[in-house]
Amino acid sequence: MARLLSPDDYGVLGMLTIFWAVSQVFINGGFSQALLQRKDVTQIDLSSVFYYNMLLSFLCCFLMIIAAPYIADFYHQPILSKTIMVSAWALPVGALGSIQHIILGRQLRQGYINASKLFGILISGLVALWLAWKGYGVWALVWQTFLATAFGTVFVFMFVRWLPSLAFSLKALGNLFQFGSKLLVAGLLDSFFVNIYNVTIGKFYSAQTLGYYEQARRYSTLWPHSIQSAISTVLFPAFSKIQDDIPRLRDAFKRALCVSVFTIVFPAYLICVLSYPFIELVLTPKWLPCIPYWWLLTCTVVLYPIHVLNLQILNARGRSDLFLWLEILKKCLAVVSIGILYFCGLIPMLCFGIFSSCISAYLNSYYVGKEIKFNLWKQLKSVYFYALLAAASCFVAWGAYRLIYPYSHWTGLIVPAIIGTVCYLLLNHYFRTPAFIDLVGLLGHKFPGVKRIFHLS
Repeated sequence: MARLLSPDDYGVLGMLTIFWAVSQVFINGGFSQALLQRKDVTQIDLSSVFYYNMLLSFLCCFLMIIAAPYIADFYHQPILSKTIMVSAWALPVGALGSIQHIILGRQLRQGYINASKLFGILISGLVALWLAWKGYGVWALVWQTFLATAFGTVFVFMFVRWLPSLAFSLKALGNLFQFGSKLLVAGLLDSFFVNIYNVTIGKFYSAQTLGYYEQARRYSTLWPHSIQSAISTVLFPAFSKIQDDIPRLRDAFKRALCVSVFTIVFPAYLICVLSYPFIELVLTPKWLPCIPYWWLLTCTVVLYPIHVLNLQILNARGRSDLFLWLEILKKCLAVVSIGILYFCGLIPMLCFGIFSSCISAYLNSYYVGKEIKFNLWKQLKSVYFYALLAAASCFVAWGAYRLIYPYSHWTGLIVPAIIGTVCYLLLNHYFRTPAFIDLVGLLGHKFPGVKRIFHLS
């Protein structure tokens, strides 16, 4: 797709992300997290949330369609008017499968959620690839987004044959809203400030610059967000079930944090180290200007599991009030970041983002340190070694790339990636890191040969 489309095409699509993100938060209303956090839910709870989701999804869809011409005028991009009118319908289509996702999450059946998303992405990706090859430009991305949502909903219905009852309870929504309202406000703040950068870049810079930024953000966060999302979907209901057992919750949190850092940091850093050959050979040289953005965005990856898991502990403990308060504090940093973007440019803003991420990690872990007696210092002590091993392995991969790439480009991309990965696994095996042993043990239950390879009983 990136080889066939231009940075401007991705930039045009990036101008719409804030509207989709805010609409999704409105539709969810914090009820999904509330249903996952509760120990027991009834059919009327699920049905009431389903009808609420559908009503809000259609309302947001129609509002986006009405606002489409004004959004196009704001960005001076006439094509946005038509693309919004198609992509807005992804909201009610996605809401159809929202309860199925909640049911699977409560049952800790993450594999089914991943499978539905994967099937949707594969089918929509093939259609979008054909459209891009035929020269449809940004429309390939628009239809990819819509079809991924549509097919994902179809597949999740195949896994969970749930249907709503002909009943609706305002009382049930009210009980859920007591917890979910804080998450709704926090989600709106987060979605707005995360995506306001796209609005600012699209308005005051160019679609091409936004395209470079979007592509850098996509590749720097694709692996961390995908893996952490898969882990978190299982962990949140698991944390909720043991929310009152502090020693057990603290141990589960520590193990989850180690596994997250082990699986996220090295791959993200490795692809960053090999970003130049990857872009030049896979995406084509027209995307090379996004490399500086990619590097700076990747610098914060090591802290991403700390951000997510600390907030999950607060939600699992029912402290959505603290969650909201933390989001308000962190958005003050976002305001400063937006000011830097407007007056100084994109690179200074991304540099400030590294500092902001460190402050946010401290804020997120402060209350968790009090709740479960596991503060930021203890969290960093439990995971810093994985970051060191990842850095050492990436340095080996970088050396191999510098040695091989001038003579054979594709070999200089593939071989260093393999060498770095083998080095990382061997180092973790040599030092018997807890996350490595946990993952080998987990894989060993389904694939006994894995344990024999690493000589673990």
